[in-house]
Amino acid sequence: MTTDATRLPERTRLDARRAARRFVEPEGFLDALAKLLGSRAVVLAGPSGSGRRTAATVLLDRLGGLHLVEIAVDDEATLARHPVAAKEGYLLDLTTADDATVEQVGAALPEFTAALDQEDSSLVVIVDNDRAAGFEAVRLPAPEPGEVLKAHLEGEEFDPLPTKPPTTAAEAVRLAELLASIEDPRLVAGAYDHWRGRLRKQFDQHEDVPWRALLLAAAFLEGAHQDVVDAAADALLAETRYDGPRPHPLAGPGLAARLAGVGAFSGTVTFATPGYAEAVIDYVWTQFPTLREPLVDWLIALPARLCEDDSARLPARLIGLGAPAVVKAVAAWSESAVPLARRLLAAAALDPAIGPDIRRAIKDWSGRRDLPPALSEVAIAVCGGELGNRFPHIALTRLGSFVRRPELTDQVAAALSTMAGESQFAQVVTRLARWLRETDRARRALAVRALLDEAAAQPQHRDTLLNLLVQAAGGRPAELGALDLAAFEWRRDGGSADVHDQLQAKLNGVDPLLRSAISS
Repeated sequence: MTTDATRLPERTRLDARRAARRFVEPEGFLDALAKLLGSRAVVLAGPSGSGRRTAATVLLDRLGGLHLVEIAVDDEATLARHPVAAKEGYLLDLTTADDATVEQVGAALPEFTAALDQEDSSLVVIVDNDRAAGFEAVRLPAPEPGEVLKAHLEGEEFDPLPTKPPTTAAEAVRLAELLASIEDPRLVAGAYDHWRGRLRKQFDQHEDVPWRALLLAAAFLEGAHQDVVDAAADALLAETRYDGPRPHPLAGPGLAARLAGVGAFSGTVTFATPGYAEAVIDYVWTQFPTLREPLVDWLIALPARLCEDDSARLPARLIGLGAPAVVKAVAAWSESAVPLARRLLAAAALDPAIGPDIRRAIKDWSGRRDLPPALSEVAIAVCGGELGNRFPHIALTRLGSFVRRPELTDQVAAALSTMAGESQFAQVVTRLARWLRETDRARRALAVRALLDEAAAQPQHRDTLLNLLVQAAGGRPAELGALDLAAFEWRRDGGSADVHDQLQAKLNGVDPLLRSAISS
């Protein structure tokens, strides 16, 4: 369960330098490299936790001179329609993809590989072992965990290890991170085991609900003031309809003593043991399944009681509870706490564990005519921002569905403008050019408007964008006339006079007979 908010963005990026420095080369790696050098694309297969992603990143880095980027596809945003840029090293992880997506990738791979060759780019695809048969995959066995541990500790040794030796590469990486970050090695074993033994003992000793509610509130709001945690614990009791005995406000130990009783410091509430808050949440979520729904409802209601800084602690915790909890929270917060809803949806859409599920949820939302406007606007903003920056192919496909609702045109146009201004200009223009050729009137109209907006915002590309508009009409009088009218309406609604005049000049340069037809 991922709950560390500070690591969410970094875990989605291809850090080739870090991967290469600590990489233990598995058997078959050189075969994969040779295949990649010879054919521009290779499919890697291996067991979960074996370092497949690291191996894929290092493979692309070994080619040299490539800009490494992860891409994502699905049954709507297909690999066949994914653009290929020059000197790019693409990583495509299909380990959580559905069968339809895997099948369309397999069908599109030969043609996509040809496009890679033309652009001097390369692709590494990752699949599970049980899907390797559908590709000419290179199987990479898991590296020896002890070797991985040594590589990540950069020569340091802990003899004996304070815990059981790791059994997978992923466990070795996690243990190395704990050994490097925790000063007292005696605490490493507990953190490595997610404090399960301690938590079992603590819960056996404390069956009273208020004690457990305070522990949970401290775990979810670690770093908040003690009064905030105490109030949140009371809210959790109310949410779960606790009707047990409540002591008089002056009875029993004070708040500092009660917090100490759950293992937390008072004042700014923190736990003395590393990783304990995450372990508490994981333990309760696993061991008390009937609590899950009211727990999520409690978290959703908390921002109304919290300041902005304390509310900001919640998205990472919710991501750790899985995609259904995130979807429910985003839907609720889109009506009452929009910045929080966007922060949660953006982080979840990029999360390595639940990201594919969240991106599928956005796909479902984009096709629903009955989706509440507030939720639609949050999803569109994330597509134009964080998701569009990381996975533009997916984001543009979602925006292309949202635009079919006329009331969302302005929001989609703003999202496209954001994407175009943040390093995704080429992909946005390519997609708009495709929409110009489609029969879908909503997409065509938005494409015209968006291209005119970009022509105004980016003068260095203006001539190219205006030529694209004129060329898309293909010399057909009806479409040229529609473009003329759309440009007039755009200018009337506040568009740039200079851009409008330049487009008019290009239209005036069309064959006089066509120009006459346009005017009529």
